[in-house]
Amino acid sequence: MRRPMQLIALLASAVVLAGAATLADSYFLGAGPGAAVPFEAVALPQVPGTLLPSAGAAGTLQILPLKSAFSPTLHQLLEGETVITTEKQMREVWHKLFAETYDASQFDFDESFVVLMGGGSLANGSFDISAVEQVQADFSEPGGPGGGTATESFLSLTATTFLPGVQPVDPPSATWRLSAVKIPRELPDDVVFRRNVMMGI
Repeated sequence: MRRPMQLIALLASAVVLAGAATLADSYFLGAGPGAAVPFEAVALPQVPGTLLPSAGAAGTLQILPLKSAFSPTLHQLLEGETVITTEKQMREVWHKLFAETYDASQFDFDESFVVLMGGGSLANGSFDISAVEQVQADFSEPGGPGGGTATESFLSLTATTFLPGVQPVDPPSATWRLSAVKIPRELPDDVVFRRNVMMGI
């Protein structure tokens, strides 16, 4: 999976939306609105409560040593973004996160790849990947005679967290929220991410 330096600079920060506001079109420097592409949600089991770290352990999850090119930490899986392109990678992620038996029938990595996003620990509300778009962006390429431009095609994934405005008197226990989607293999697996937060009133 390529990670052009230009794309790293395009990672978008969360946008806070209020009430019943609609999601804004994705946008990135040098790119117009993306074109929606088909995707399929992955049915994920509940993350066991035993994976909930204590406050003092949160920092240690982020500094686990890298063992291979694909070695997402538990912190990345639960709160970040992970592109999964092979059966071996999916099994590794599944066994790190879930107590249930791996469900191979859900996946065909010859036909699609998986993108997993972690929404953190929530007591109320929901977290889902809400949009997948293909984006084309043009960048200037300084350094050559007369300069020039380069074109990058990549995917933009948007996840939406909905937080209810009225909290119950006795809120439920917090659980880890994850969302994953399958995307056709013919689409690029260079991915940038957006996160929206919608607040109920």
